[in-house]
Amino acid sequence: MQEIYFDNAATTQVLPEIADIAVRMMCEDYGNPSAMYGRGLQAERAVKEAREQVAALIGAQPQDIIFTSGATEANNMALRGGMKARARRGKHMVVSALEHQSVIQTVRAMLELGYDFDLVPVDTNGRLNPTVLQNMMRSDTIMASIMLVNNEVGTIQQIPELRRAIDAKRSQVLLHVDASQALGKMPIDVGELGVDLLTASGHKLHAPKGVGFIYVRPGLRIPPFINGGGQEAGWRSGTENTPGICALGLAAKLAREQMGTRLEQVKQVRAVFLQGLKDLSGWRVNGEGADLLPHILSVAFDGVKSEVLLHMLEEKGLLVAAGAACSSRKDTLSHVLRAMRMRRNLIEGTVRFSFSHLNTVDEAERASQLVCQAVQDLRGII
Repeated sequence: MQEIYFDNAATTQVLPEIADIAVRMMCEDYGNPSAMYGRGLQAERAVKEAREQVAALIGAQPQDIIFTSGATEANNMALRGGMKARARRGKHMVVSALEHQSVIQTVRAMLELGYDFDLVPVDTNGRLNPTVLQNMMRSDTIMASIMLVNNEVGTIQQIPELRRAIDAKRSQVLLHVDASQALGKMPIDVGELGVDLLTASGHKLHAPKGVGFIYVRPGLRIPPFINGGGQEAGWRSGTENTPGICALGLAAKLAREQMGTRLEQVKQVRAVFLQGLKDLSGWRVNGEGADLLPHILSVAFDGVKSEVLLHMLEEKGLLVAAGAACSSRKDTLSHVLRAMRMRRNLIEGTVRFSFSHLNTVDEAERASQLVCQAVQDLRGII
C-alpha cells in the first residue's frame, strides 16, 4: 500500500537537492561562519547567499532578514520585540482571532508584563473586516498581528487593505504578518503588503525543520531577542545553523523559480480531489466564500467525527489532519473554526487536506475514493 501524504500544511517533505546542501554544510563546509580562516569564510559566504535567496522571495533586502529556529521563535521575537520597541507609546495590541498558537499564547503571556490585547473577529469565511479592525484601534494601540494565510482553512487576508485601515486610524501601529503558510506558494512583496515584521518557517517549504526567519522593516529597531556573541547583526545571537539556513535559502530559490508550475500542479490536484467527492452528500468546504490558498482544503463532513475518520484513513494509507498539527492532540475545538462561528457538529467533523506540488492527480483520485468510502462506512455505523 503506497502512502498518500495530504498533510503538507503541517510539514513538507524535504526535497533531495535541499537535503543534499544541508548534508554538505554539515559534513564538508562545516566551518563556523564567525571564524576568520578559509573554512569559516566559506560558511559565511554560504549564509550570505541564503540570506539573499530568502530576501528575493519576499521582495526584501538581505540585511533585513534574520534567521531563527523557526516561525514560533520568529513570532515571539516579532511580538515581544515590537511591543517593547513601542512601549512608550502604549501597551495595546490587536490580534486576528485566527492566529497561530505561537502568536496567541505569546500575547497572553505578555499580559503579565502589563500589555493588553484584543482579538479581532472574522466573518464566517475567516476574513477580517477592515472597518472592524480600524474601530478596534485605541489611542494606546501600538501593534497588530495578522496572518497572511490561515493554517487551518487557507483563508488569504487582504493585508494591504487592512494596512490602509490601520493607518487611517493609527499610522504608527506596527504590523506583523505570519506568512508561514504563504511563503513560496503565492507572491509576497513586503513593500506592497506594507508590513513592518514578517515571519515564516522553512519546513513548510520543503526545507528541514528547525530554521525560519523574521523580516524587519528598514529603520525599525527592536531589542535583541537572544543575547550572546552578536550573530545575525546582533539581533539574534548564537552560532548560525548553517545547514538549515543554506537549505532554507535553496528552498526559497526553488520556490521562486517554480512557483507558477507548482501552483498549477496543486490546483489540479485539489480540483480532482474535490471532483471525486461530488457524489458524496453532507459535506462542505469551510471558508469557500473567501479567497483561499489552493494548498489548504478544510472540509466539514456532517455526521462524522474527524478524529475517527482520520485514523480510518490512516489505516488505508491516507494521511490528513483533524486540525492544526500543533494543537490537534488537544481535546479542544478548533479556535479558528469557532471564530468562524461554525456549528459544533461541523467543527467536530472537519478534516484538513493540504497539498504540495509533489502530490499527483492519481493520488487525488485514490484519496477521494478512500474518503468517500470511509465517510459512508462511518455514517452507516451511526
